[in-house]
Amino acid sequence: MRARAVVALTLAVGLQPGPTVAQPRIEQRPGRVSGGGPDHSWPTADPQDRGVDADGLEGAARLAASNESDSLLVIHDGAIVLERYWNGKGPGDVQQTYSGTKSLFALVVGRAIERGYLRDLDQPVREFVPEMPEEHSAVTFRSVLAMESGVANSPEMEGLGRSGKTQLEIALERRIIAAPFERYHYNNVVYRLLFTALERASGKSLEELTAEEALAPLSIDGAYWVRLYAVDGDTETFTGYQSIRLTPRDFAKSAQVILDGGMWNGERYLPQSYTAALVESPAPRANPSFGLFHHLNAGDFFRGYTVPERNDRKLVPGAPDDTFLMFGSGGQLVAGVPSLRLVIVRTGGGRGSIYEEDNFFAELIRRIAESVR
Repeated sequence: MRARAVVALTLAVGLQPGPTVAQPRIEQRPGRVSGGGPDHSWPTADPQDRGVDADGLEGAARLAASNESDSLLVIHDGAIVLERYWNGKGPGDVQQTYSGTKSLFALVVGRAIERGYLRDLDQPVREFVPEMPEEHSAVTFRSVLAMESGVANSPEMEGLGRSGKTQLEIALERRIIAAPFERYHYNNVVYRLLFTALERASGKSLEELTAEEALAPLSIDGAYWVRLYAVDGDTETFTGYQSIRLTPRDFAKSAQVILDGGMWNGERYLPQSYTAALVESPAPRANPSFGLFHHLNAGDFFRGYTVPERNDRKLVPGAPDDTFLMFGSGGQLVAGVPSLRLVIVRTGGGRGSIYEEDNFFAELIRRIAESVR
């Protein structure tokens, strides 16, 4: 099965398949579990007391249930107005967030700047990873968060995580094919290069840094990075990290921090200027619908994921222009709508992608936003 998938992927990018090479088994294992910080409990509110259409929210919940959702969480003005779980899941169950992790990771980068580990977002990544080729000298933290670093990507390259190489080794093999902020291409490999850069900048492991700068101050309990290991016979190699497993209530916190301009629980967590930058496109000509590790509904077009083709429509038709979100594999979604004081979390499986026309996820966001409006 794996060999057929590799051949299909190779043909898809226009290359001739070579001889089949046995690949190691990639295992996901839980990393260090966070103990959290000061207690935090989301308040709850009756939607009708908030002027929210309860029937509309229930309709959104039925839509979510029909597409293999495990959870749906709606927070309005800092209070839970709808919370549903399916498939044996509950409020205390941590769930894989995949690329949804990038929203929380963006906060960790901001905290690294506040701690003095980094100068600012425009610091070259190569200052911490000197093994990077000299042609990578213009790659900065900002350009990586914008997915506009100019480092090459393709479906075949994205699949190299199955090869058994470390995430750093894979990143170092990439070529520069564009100037920073000239070309958008969603690029997980370069994102993971920041894991090494932050570890070297702080002198801490990624797990330690995340626990100290995000999980503890945001009172996130029981969360952990998923570690990846390549297992080949009796040999195993730690290759990097997948994503953070969080409860849906904790998954919501990164979006709430952005909505609140960097505040959390009444205290300053990040500068307002930093959280605002996360949901603004640094290069609208390249892609107006992506900020710094967050998709945006701001532009008249957006670019695709696997292939960055231009799509001449809103990413989330019918939702407010200031909607932002991060979307993980299988449909792990955290979204915020500042104008409506709204945060949405959806986890689970199901069909479709946020990039497809008339997709379930955009419809879910639209229905919830209409209920709040």
